[in-house]
Amino acid sequence: MREKIVVAHPLKAGMSRLFDPERWLRKRLERQRARHAFRDDRRKPELTPEEARRDHWQMLRFMGFHALAGALIGAGVGIALILFDIGGLGTLVARSANPVLPVLLVVVPFASIFGGAAAGSAILTLPYDKKYRDDEDDRDSGSK
Repeated sequence: MREKIVVAHPLKAGMSRLFDPERWLRKRLERQRARHAFRDDRRKPELTPEEARRDHWQMLRFMGFHALAGALIGAGVGIALILFDIGGLGTLVARSANPVLPVLLVVVPFASIFGGAAAGSAILTLPYDKKYRDDEDDRDSGSK
């Protein structure tokens, strides 16, 4: 049996499809629409002023709770320094004429530093889920 050898035409083999600007533009627009479909979620409602106020109060309560807890821990550390007489601090407070002032000078800075650190960590770990569309999202999509 003889095998038939097929040779492609030399002129047809080298020809490629010419650039089609309409096809290229159509593909580009499809890619842009697909990209924007993930970023632009129209199902989320806009935030009303009452909801914004409620949301801000929730965030402030969350941060205030953490700041208060940190201040209480800091005050406890300051009082522990005095009660356990670390560095002779308890002895100095006990021998002072007015023991309230040295106690305040030890406890208040500890409470404020610990409270500030706890409030800062609360801001960093804020459990806020994006429930609503932002105005920036609307400006980016060009709808407003």
